[in-house]
Amino acid sequence: MLKKITEILIGSLSLDTPDARKAALIDKINTVIKPPREAKADNVNIRAMYVVNDLVNSHGGQFRREDLTKLCELIVDTPVLVGHNRAEAPLARTFHAELEEKGNALWLKSYFYWPKSGEQDDLLLKVDSGILKECSISFIYTTPECSICGEDIRKCPHELGSAYDTPHFIYGGISQVLETSLVYKGSVKGTYITDKLSMKEDAGLINRLEVNTDLTDGKTAIIPISLSDDSLVKLKSEMDEIKLCRAINNGKHFILIQKKAASHA
Repeated sequence: MLKKITEILIGSLSLDTPDARKAALIDKINTVIKPPREAKADNVNIRAMYVVNDLVNSHGGQFRREDLTKLCELIVDTPVLVGHNRAEAPLARTFHAELEEKGNALWLKSYFYWPKSGEQDDLLLKVDSGILKECSISFIYTTPECSICGEDIRKCPHELGSAYDTPHFIYGGISQVLETSLVYKGSVKGTYITDKLSMKEDAGLINRLEVNTDLTDGKTAIIPISLSDDSLVKLKSEMDEIKLCRAINNGKHFILIQKKAASHA
């Protein structure tokens, strides 16, 4: 049988208490961003934004689910601005991102921080009072791929729309995230900023682990995703009924496999 990943990985994919979650996020700031002054609970503010999802936006564009996973990596260590105004200095910095299933969409939830500035913290006041409520992302991609024919939608015969049942385009060749911005109105419906730093227990994605909410019983194994197709076929033949999902932890890819519980008449 293929070697399982240790219980340490399984533990790191579980939900944390709010205090433990915040401590882990602060540790991530120091590990990923490496600020000259160490980030601590008493000197930084942390908020999260639901910034993009896999639905068609108001521009007629859509992210593939797998591209949202890529954006989770590209968005880390990028600046947070207001209104995409690059003439002004950044207000905050993104240090972590994960995916979360909410309603009928898969959302990218990015975490950002900025230094505390005493009692008169204008950014904190505007964010928590809902003045700066929505958010937006600036990124580089190569081709707007037509959802119907897969060609460049600027050259194909299909007329651009803004819904699944009309032609729209897929962001193809995403290579870089430039910044995220706090805005008054974004192109993605439903974006918002939150002070809830822990994911809900019924979330479909936990730490970027894609898990159906009905995976509640049976035996679970986490194995590397770099297995050959032959290995996966062999594994499937050893288990009469299995459920598969993908996971990313610390930049490494894994597959979570759970065997369904046996039913009895």
